[in-house]
Amino acid sequence: MALTAWGKGRDVIFAVDVTRSVRLNDQGRLRIEQIIRDSLQRGDTAYIVPFARNIQVADSIEITSKDDIQTVLNQLPLQTDLEARNTDIQNAELFVYRFLAQQNYCRLIENQSIREQAVVWLTDAPLATETGKDWIETPADSPFLQSNSNESQLRRQWLEVLPLDARSRDIPTENNEQYQLTIVDIKPTVQEFCTPAPSGKETCLVNRYLLQQLWLPTTGIILLIISAIVALGIWYNWQKPWQITIEIEGEDEEENQVKTLKGNQRLAIGDEDASAIDYIPCSGEEVRGYLERKRNQLYLVPTLEAPIFYKEKEVEKRMKLTGNRIRLNCPENHRKDFEFVIRINQK
Repeated sequence: MALTAWGKGRDVIFAVDVTRSVRLNDQGRLRIEQIIRDSLQRGDTAYIVPFARNIQVADSIEITSKDDIQTVLNQLPLQTDLEARNTDIQNAELFVYRFLAQQNYCRLIENQSIREQAVVWLTDAPLATETGKDWIETPADSPFLQSNSNESQLRRQWLEVLPLDARSRDIPTENNEQYQLTIVDIKPTVQEFCTPAPSGKETCLVNRYLLQQLWLPTTGIILLIISAIVALGIWYNWQKPWQITIEIEGEDEEENQVKTLKGNQRLAIGDEDASAIDYIPCSGEEVRGYLERKRNQLYLVPTLEAPIFYKEKEVEKRMKLTGNRIRLNCPENHRKDFEFVIRINQK
Protein backbone atom coordinates (compact mmCIF):
# COMPACT_ATOMS: atom_id res chain seq x y z
CA MET A 1 0.00 0.00 0.00
CA ALA A 2 1.58 3.28 -1.12
CA LEU A 3 1.27 6.12 1.38
CA THR A 4 1.58 9.88 1.15
CA ALA A 5 3.11 10.54 4.56
CA TRP A 6 6.81 9.87 4.94
CA GLY A 7 9.78 11.15 6.81
CA LYS A 8 12.96 12.86 5.79
CA GLY A 9 15.69 10.80 4.22
CA ARG A 10 15.63 7.65 2.08
CA ASP A 11 16.85 4.09 2.16
CA VAL A 12 19.28 3.59 -0.73
CA ILE A 13 20.72 0.18 -1.60
CA PHE A 14 23.74 -0.22 -3.86
CA ALA A 15 23.37 -3.76 -5.19
CA VAL A 16 26.61 -4.75 -6.95
CA ASP A 17 27.15 -7.87 -9.03
CA VAL A 18 30.68 -8.97 -8.08
CA THR A 19 31.13 -11.74 -10.66
CA ARG A 20 33.81 -11.51 -13.34
CA SER A 21 31.22 -10.70 -15.99
CA VAL A 22 31.00 -7.18 -14.57
CA ARG A 23 34.34 -5.41 -14.71
CA LEU A 24 33.93 -1.73 -13.97
CA ASN A 25 36.08 0.39 -16.25
CA ASP A 26 36.91 4.05 -15.68
CA GLN A 27 33.58 5.15 -17.17
CA GLY A 28 31.64 2.81 -14.88
CA ARG A 29 33.51 3.91 -11.78
CA LEU A 30 32.98 7.55 -12.69
CA ARG A 31 29.25 7.05 -13.14
CA ILE A 32 28.71 5.20 -9.88
CA GLU A 33 30.82 7.73 -7.97
CA GLN A 34 28.82 10.55 -9.53
CA ILE A 35 25.54 8.90 -8.50
CA ILE A 36 26.74 8.50 -4.93
CA ARG A 37 28.09 12.05 -4.62
CA ASP A 38 25.13 13.73 -6.30
CA SER A 39 22.20 11.68 -5.02
CA LEU A 40 22.98 10.84 -1.40
CA GLN A 41 21.71 13.53 0.93
CA ARG A 42 21.88 14.23 4.63
CA GLY A 43 19.38 11.99 6.41
CA ASP A 44 19.66 9.11 3.90
CA THR A 45 20.66 5.61 4.93
CA ALA A 46 22.91 3.72 2.50
CA TYR A 47 23.26 -0.07 2.29
CA ILE A 48 25.87 -1.90 0.22
CA VAL A 49 24.74 -5.33 -1.02
CA PRO A 50 27.33 -7.36 -2.98
CA PHE A 51 25.75 -10.37 -4.67
CA ALA A 52 26.43 -13.28 -7.00
CA ARG A 53 25.18 -16.76 -6.09
CA ASN A 54 24.86 -15.57 -2.48
CA ILE A 55 24.02 -12.17 -1.02
CA GLN A 56 25.66 -10.11 1.67
CA VAL A 57 24.60 -6.92 3.39
CA ALA A 58 27.16 -4.56 4.86
CA ASP A 59 26.38 -2.38 7.87
CA SER A 60 24.15 0.58 7.11
CA ILE A 61 25.78 3.99 6.68
CA GLU A 62 23.86 7.00 7.95
CA ILE A 63 24.58 10.03 5.78
CA THR A 64 25.20 13.02 8.04
CA SER A 65 28.18 14.64 6.27
CA LYS A 66 30.43 14.41 3.20
CA ASP A 67 32.69 12.05 5.15
CA ASP A 68 29.85 9.48 5.20
CA ILE A 69 29.52 9.73 1.43
CA GLN A 70 33.23 9.00 1.13
CA THR A 71 32.71 5.98 3.41
CA VAL A 72 30.13 4.62 0.95
CA LEU A 73 32.59 5.09 -1.91
CA ASN A 74 35.36 3.37 0.03
CA GLN A 75 33.19 0.35 0.91
CA LEU A 76 31.63 -0.11 -2.53
CA PRO A 77 33.03 -3.35 -4.08
CA LEU A 78 34.23 -2.00 -7.42
CA GLN A 79 36.71 -4.87 -7.89
CA THR A 80 35.64 -8.27 -9.21
CA ASP A 81 35.51 -11.17 -6.76
CA LEU A 82 37.41 -13.88 -8.66
CA GLU A 83 35.73 -16.64 -6.68
CA ALA A 84 32.17 -15.40 -7.31
CA ARG A 85 30.19 -17.19 -10.06
CA ASN A 86 26.65 -17.79 -11.25
CA THR A 87 24.67 -14.68 -10.45
CA ASP A 88 21.23 -15.55 -9.12
CA ILE A 89 19.63 -12.23 -10.05
CA GLN A 90 16.10 -13.25 -9.09
CA ASN A 91 17.26 -14.27 -5.64
CA ALA A 92 18.98 -10.87 -5.33
CA GLU A 93 15.80 -9.05 -6.39
CA LEU A 94 13.64 -10.88 -3.87
CA PHE A 95 16.17 -10.30 -1.09
CA VAL A 96 16.67 -6.58 -1.81
CA TYR A 97 12.98 -5.66 -2.17
CA ARG A 98 11.96 -7.68 0.90
CA PHE A 99 14.82 -6.12 2.86
CA LEU A 100 13.64 -2.61 2.00
CA ALA A 101 10.02 -3.47 2.78
CA GLN A 102 11.12 -4.78 6.18
CA GLN A 103 12.75 -1.43 7.01
CA ASN A 104 9.49 0.45 6.42
CA TYR A 105 7.47 -2.23 8.22
CA CYS A 106 9.64 -1.83 11.31
CA ARG A 107 9.04 1.91 11.17
CA LEU A 108 5.31 1.28 10.78
CA ILE A 109 4.95 -0.83 13.92
CA GLU A 110 7.10 1.67 15.85
CA ASN A 111 4.90 4.58 14.68
CA GLN A 112 7.80 6.20 12.85
CA SER A 113 7.59 7.89 9.47
CA ILE A 114 8.15 5.57 6.54
CA ARG A 115 10.60 6.50 3.78
CA GLU A 116 11.13 6.68 0.08
CA GLN A 117 13.52 3.98 -1.08
CA ALA A 118 15.78 3.28 -4.04
CA VAL A 119 18.01 0.55 -5.42
CA VAL A 120 21.06 1.12 -7.60
CA TRP A 121 21.71 -2.12 -9.53
CA LEU A 122 25.10 -2.83 -11.17
CA THR A 123 24.82 -6.10 -13.04
CA ASP A 124 24.86 -7.63 -16.51
CA ALA A 125 21.89 -9.82 -15.53
CA PRO A 126 18.41 -8.76 -16.74
CA LEU A 127 16.03 -7.50 -14.08
CA ALA A 128 12.34 -8.37 -13.64
CA THR A 129 12.47 -11.51 -15.82
CA GLU A 130 9.72 -14.12 -15.75
CA THR A 131 11.83 -17.02 -14.44
CA GLY A 132 15.42 -17.87 -13.67
CA LYS A 133 15.61 -19.68 -17.03
CA ASP A 134 15.77 -16.28 -18.73
CA TRP A 135 19.29 -15.78 -17.35
CA ILE A 136 22.09 -18.12 -18.38
CA GLU A 137 24.07 -17.79 -15.12
CA THR A 138 21.23 -18.79 -12.79
CA PRO A 139 22.63 -21.59 -10.58
CA ALA A 140 21.40 -25.09 -11.44
CA ASP A 141 19.99 -25.59 -7.94
CA SER A 142 18.20 -22.23 -7.79
CA PRO A 143 14.47 -22.53 -6.94
CA PHE A 144 13.88 -19.61 -9.30
CA LEU A 145 14.36 -21.91 -12.28
CA GLN A 146 10.89 -23.25 -11.49
CA SER A 147 8.16 -20.67 -12.15
CA ASN A 148 5.78 -22.31 -9.66
CA SER A 149 8.26 -22.59 -6.78
CA ASN A 150 7.39 -20.74 -3.57
CA GLU A 151 10.36 -18.42 -4.07
CA SER A 152 9.39 -17.57 -7.67
CA GLN A 153 5.79 -16.88 -6.70
CA LEU A 154 6.86 -14.74 -3.75
CA ARG A 155 9.23 -12.70 -5.93
CA ARG A 156 6.51 -12.25 -8.54
CA GLN A 157 4.10 -10.98 -5.89
CA TRP A 158 6.60 -8.42 -4.61
CA LEU A 159 7.31 -7.14 -8.13
CA GLU A 160 3.58 -6.77 -8.78
CA VAL A 161 2.81 -5.02 -5.48
CA LEU A 162 5.70 -2.58 -5.17
CA PRO A 163 5.49 0.75 -7.08
CA LEU A 164 8.79 0.32 -8.90
CA ASP A 165 10.07 3.01 -11.26
CA ALA A 166 13.18 1.74 -13.10
CA ARG A 167 15.61 3.57 -15.39
CA SER A 168 18.60 1.86 -17.01
CA ARG A 169 21.75 2.75 -18.89
CA ASP A 170 24.11 0.33 -20.66
CA ILE A 171 27.76 0.68 -19.63
CA PRO A 172 30.63 -0.94 -21.59
CA THR A 173 33.05 -3.16 -19.65
CA GLU A 174 36.80 -3.50 -20.05
CA ASN A 175 36.33 -6.44 -22.45
CA ASN A 176 33.82 -4.49 -24.60
CA GLU A 177 30.78 -6.24 -23.19
CA GLN A 178 27.82 -4.53 -21.55
CA TYR A 179 26.33 -4.36 -18.11
CA GLN A 180 23.43 -2.25 -16.90
CA LEU A 181 23.36 0.53 -14.38
CA THR A 182 19.71 0.59 -13.24
CA ILE A 183 18.07 2.92 -10.74
CA VAL A 184 14.82 1.69 -9.21
CA ASP A 185 12.85 4.24 -7.18
CA ILE A 186 10.18 3.04 -4.74
CA LYS A 187 7.55 5.36 -3.32
CA PRO A 188 6.91 5.21 0.46
CA THR A 189 5.22 1.84 0.78
CA VAL A 190 4.09 -0.59 3.47
CA GLN A 191 2.00 -3.73 3.39
CA GLU A 192 -1.48 -3.63 4.90
CA PHE A 193 -1.96 -5.78 7.99
CA CYS A 194 -5.45 -6.16 9.42
CA THR A 195 -6.70 -8.53 12.15
CA PRO A 196 -10.23 -9.27 13.39
CA ALA A 197 -11.56 -7.27 16.35
CA PRO A 198 -14.72 -7.56 18.48
CA SER A 199 -18.12 -6.35 17.22
CA GLY A 200 -17.40 -7.40 13.66
CA LYS A 201 -14.61 -4.87 13.25
CA GLU A 202 -10.96 -5.21 12.34
CA THR A 203 -7.86 -3.33 13.35
CA CYS A 204 -5.29 -2.27 10.75
CA LEU A 205 -1.74 -1.07 11.30
CA VAL A 206 -1.84 1.24 8.30
CA ASN A 207 -5.04 2.96 9.43
CA ARG A 208 -3.57 3.66 12.85
CA TYR A 209 -0.34 4.81 11.24
CA LEU A 210 -2.15 7.21 8.92
CA LEU A 211 -4.11 8.67 11.83
CA GLN A 212 -0.96 9.21 13.88
CA GLN A 213 1.21 10.48 11.02
CA LEU A 214 -1.31 12.63 9.19
CA TRP A 215 -3.31 14.34 11.95
CA LEU A 216 -0.79 17.15 12.38
CA PRO A 217 -0.29 18.05 8.69
CA THR A 218 -4.02 17.58 8.03
CA THR A 219 -4.89 19.87 10.93
CA GLY A 220 -2.31 22.35 9.66
CA ILE A 221 -3.83 22.30 6.16
CA ILE A 222 -7.34 22.80 7.55
CA LEU A 223 -6.17 25.72 9.70
CA LEU A 224 -4.34 27.16 6.70
CA ILE A 225 -7.48 26.97 4.56
CA ILE A 226 -9.58 28.55 7.30
CA SER A 227 -6.98 31.31 7.77
CA ALA A 228 -6.92 31.93 4.01
CA ILE A 229 -10.73 32.19 3.90
CA VAL A 230 -10.76 34.59 6.87
CA ALA A 231 -7.94 36.67 5.36
CA LEU A 232 -9.77 36.79 2.01
CA GLY A 233 -12.94 37.92 3.76
CA ILE A 234 -11.08 40.66 5.63
CA TRP A 235 -9.36 41.80 2.44
CA TYR A 236 -12.68 41.87 0.60
CA ASN A 237 -14.22 43.89 3.41
CA TRP A 238 -11.38 46.41 3.14
CA GLN A 239 -12.13 46.85 -0.58
CA LYS A 240 -15.84 47.57 -0.12
CA PRO A 241 -16.62 51.28 -0.61
CA TRP A 242 -18.20 53.26 2.20
CA GLN A 243 -21.09 55.62 1.62
CA ILE A 244 -20.46 58.89 3.46
CA THR A 245 -23.51 61.10 3.96
CA ILE A 246 -22.90 64.72 5.09
CA GLU A 247 -25.80 66.22 7.02
CA ILE A 248 -25.33 69.99 7.47
CA GLU A 249 -27.13 71.61 10.41
CA GLY A 250 -30.11 73.66 9.30
CA GLU A 251 -30.40 72.19 5.80
CA ASP A 252 -33.07 69.86 4.49
CA GLU A 253 -32.39 66.16 4.12
CA GLU A 254 -32.74 66.47 0.35
CA GLU A 255 -29.68 68.69 0.32
CA ASN A 256 -27.46 66.12 2.08
CA GLN A 257 -24.29 65.30 0.17
CA VAL A 258 -23.29 61.68 -0.43
CA LYS A 259 -19.66 60.74 -1.02
CA THR A 260 -18.00 57.38 -1.69
CA LEU A 261 -14.83 56.48 0.18
CA LYS A 262 -12.67 53.43 -0.49
CA GLY A 263 -9.63 52.11 1.36
CA ASN A 264 -6.60 54.44 1.41
CA GLN A 265 -8.70 57.34 0.13
CA ARG A 266 -9.57 60.60 1.84
CA LEU A 267 -11.99 63.50 1.69
CA ALA A 268 -10.79 67.04 2.21
CA ILE A 269 -12.68 69.27 4.69
CA GLY A 270 -13.05 72.91 3.67
CA ASP A 271 -12.01 73.09 0.05
CA GLU A 272 -10.75 71.03 -2.87
CA ASP A 273 -7.36 69.38 -2.54
CA ALA A 274 -5.33 67.39 -5.07
CA SER A 275 -4.51 64.67 -2.56
CA ALA A 276 -8.22 63.95 -1.87
CA ILE A 277 -10.84 62.34 -4.11
CA ASP A 278 -13.51 64.88 -3.08
CA TYR A 279 -14.22 67.45 -0.41
CA ILE A 280 -16.77 68.53 2.18
CA PRO A 281 -17.37 72.29 1.82
CA CYS A 282 -17.49 74.46 4.91
CA SER A 283 -16.81 78.10 5.80
CA GLY A 284 -13.51 79.58 4.69
CA GLU A 285 -11.23 78.71 1.83
CA GLU A 286 -8.72 76.67 3.81
CA VAL A 287 -8.36 72.88 3.86
CA ARG A 288 -8.94 72.31 7.54
CA GLY A 289 -8.26 68.58 7.47
CA TYR A 290 -9.03 65.24 5.91
CA LEU A 291 -11.29 62.30 6.55
CA GLU A 292 -8.90 59.46 5.80
CA ARG A 293 -9.84 55.78 5.50
CA LYS A 294 -7.22 53.16 6.31
CA ARG A 295 -8.60 49.66 5.82
CA ASN A 296 -11.74 49.71 8.00
CA GLN A 297 -10.74 52.63 10.21
CA LEU A 298 -11.60 56.30 9.75
CA TYR A 299 -9.22 59.06 10.86
CA LEU A 300 -9.48 62.82 11.17
CA VAL A 301 -6.22 64.47 10.08
CA PRO A 302 -6.07 68.25 10.80
CA THR A 303 -3.93 70.63 8.73
CA LEU A 304 -3.99 73.33 11.50
CA GLU A 305 -4.67 75.97 8.84
CA ALA A 306 -8.05 76.56 10.50
CA PRO A 307 -9.67 74.99 13.56
CA ILE A 308 -11.80 71.87 13.45
CA PHE A 309 -13.65 70.54 16.51
CA TYR A 310 -14.73 67.05 17.47
CA LYS A 311 -16.76 66.50 20.64
CA GLU A 312 -16.29 70.20 21.46
CA LYS A 313 -12.48 69.88 21.48
CA GLU A 314 -10.16 71.24 18.84
CA VAL A 315 -8.36 68.47 16.98
CA GLU A 316 -4.65 69.22 16.68
CA LYS A 317 -3.28 65.82 15.69
CA ARG A 318 -4.36 62.72 13.79
CA MET A 319 -7.28 61.05 15.56
CA LYS A 320 -9.20 57.82 15.01
CA LEU A 321 -12.96 58.33 14.75
CA THR A 322 -15.37 55.69 16.04
CA GLY A 323 -19.04 55.05 15.45
CA ASN A 324 -21.19 55.46 12.36
CA ARG A 325 -22.37 58.97 13.19
CA ILE A 326 -19.71 61.65 13.75
CA ARG A 327 -20.35 65.34 14.47
CA LEU A 328 -17.72 67.91 13.46
CA ASN A 329 -17.60 71.69 13.80
CA CYS A 330 -15.68 74.08 11.53
CA PRO A 331 -16.38 77.53 13.10
CA GLU A 332 -15.86 80.68 11.07
CA ASN A 333 -13.43 83.14 12.70
CA HIS A 334 -13.87 81.30 16.04
CA ARG A 335 -17.36 82.81 16.33
CA LYS A 336 -20.06 81.31 14.17
CA ASP A 337 -20.35 77.55 14.33
CA PHE A 338 -20.58 75.41 11.20
CA GLU A 339 -21.60 71.98 12.34
CA PHE A 340 -22.23 68.90 10.20
CA VAL A 341 -22.75 65.23 10.83
CA ILE A 342 -20.95 62.48 8.93
CA ARG A 343 -23.03 59.33 8.67
CA ILE A 344 -21.13 56.24 7.54
CA ASN A 345 -22.78 53.35 5.73
CA GLN A 346 -20.32 50.50 5.23
CA LYS A 347 -22.76 48.57 3.03
